[in-house]
Amino acid sequence: MAKKSSKSKGSKEESLTTSGNPGSEASLIKPVEEDVGSKYPSQTQSLPGSQFNVLDKPGYYDDGGVGDLQLIIDLHDSVTKRIKGLPAYLVLKDSDGLPKARRGQMGKVSRGDQKGQLAQLLFCEDPGDEDKGPSEVFYGTASGEDDQLTLRHKIHRLQQAQASLRLSILLREAGCVSLSLSELCKRRLQVIKNGGAGALRAAKLALEICGEGSWDPELVVLEADDDNNIWDGPKVDTEGRQLGKDRIEDRSQPGLANEGNKKFINERVSLLCKRSAYLQKGNALQALGRFEEARTSYITCLGLLDDEIRTSRTDWERMSLNLNIGNAWLAEGNMEKAKEFWSKAEAYGTEHVEHELGAKKEGKAMIAAARKCLARGYSKQGEEGKAKEIVTELLEEKRKDMDIEAEERKKLEEGKKEKAAIKA
Repeated sequence: MAKKSSKSKGSKEESLTTSGNPGSEASLIKPVEEDVGSKYPSQTQSLPGSQFNVLDKPGYYDDGGVGDLQLIIDLHDSVTKRIKGLPAYLVLKDSDGLPKARRGQMGKVSRGDQKGQLAQLLFCEDPGDEDKGPSEVFYGTASGEDDQLTLRHKIHRLQQAQASLRLSILLREAGCVSLSLSELCKRRLQVIKNGGAGALRAAKLALEICGEGSWDPELVVLEADDDNNIWDGPKVDTEGRQLGKDRIEDRSQPGLANEGNKKFINERVSLLCKRSAYLQKGNALQALGRFEEARTSYITCLGLLDDEIRTSRTDWERMSLNLNIGNAWLAEGNMEKAKEFWSKAEAYGTEHVEHELGAKKEGKAMIAAARKCLARGYSKQGEEGKAKEIVTELLEEKRKDMDIEAEERKKLEEGKKEKAAIKA
């Protein structure tokens, strides 16, 4: 579940924070087999913009991932309804008997409001992040050379990932716990110069939670502890298997895809969490120099997208994975293999630019991301001339796009003034 488009952010947040209200559709018990989130497109366009078109299904639209996010963040409520029945669930809800944070300022607000806070922490990108390139693409470990403003921002995002993990644990939302661990993996790589081991540990725990087996909740709690963060190093080994020599592993929680959960949890929940976890696991493995294993993780993640609809949201995810595979080949000095996967990534963008139903702006961003990787590859190979040529082309293309956008804004403002003058 790559976070890309900011245009539908407000709609996503509103949907997530209002879900589960008494009397709403979300309060009904949906059969497990029908609880599939954003898997299928709709013939009704709920959000404006070409980025919600489905390339291979004219007249159908993506919901921007809102259904998937709701599926994950409302998981505990859905399971409780299925196990206890709707009347018993509503009694628990009305009596404040559902899991939530109960201490401090957060304890003063309802579970629904706390889930709204969690949605903000987990699913919202910063304004302007998209201009920096795909946030899920791994370009290398933290350099330690960031300016103070950039470093503070990255540390803040790391702290947000830990906060979302703590809140997910208190709300007992296992899907959000898994996604929070994947986010923690990502943020550790961005902040910590040698953060690969801690990042990999978080990604592996995320996979255990969404897997077929079971997981140890105390290991997860430890990852949410500030004292076990980055500055003094981890208190568990790099495989995340023990807190101390004498500790007995306590795998008391079944994974989301565990056989015992299939009656209550649709397999899509596990699939969505696996997509994030395998992606971040690949990035952590790259940070550790384990490039073949990283490519295997990315390829596994790509396989999980085989049955997903063709829209800019899912194609952005496919594109990012191909860039990562290419970058892993480049790290081993194999420029030809790297170019093969960067070309695949660029092809997604080209298709969106050229397709009648394509998301043109997103397509151009995909092409630019792939071309930047190619320029970086040439630079690492010592072919600075080719690298500079690509960068110059990208800057010129961006300048043209900015001029077009400025002209469109000017026409829009003139149109508004004309309408106002007519009314007057």
